[in-house]
Amino acid sequence: MIKFYFHPSPNPLKIALYLEETGEPYELVPVDTRKGEQHSEAFKAINPNAKTPAMVDGEIRVFDSNA
Repeated sequence: MIKFYFHPSPNPLKIALYLEETGEPYELVPVDTRKGEQHSEAFKAINPNAKTPAMVDGEIRVFDSNA
């Protein structure tokens, strides 16, 4: 199942809409960028750019909302 690292801002919302429209199963993982959670070592291991959105599906990591 896809893990979707999300904060309610424009780029993550594009991905959220896509996932909902396609019915693809996913787990929503909130990232509070106001608290700086995107700068944690755990999140930077997923997205070294320290920005949302990010998705993990098995060994595959994607963190460009325009991809």
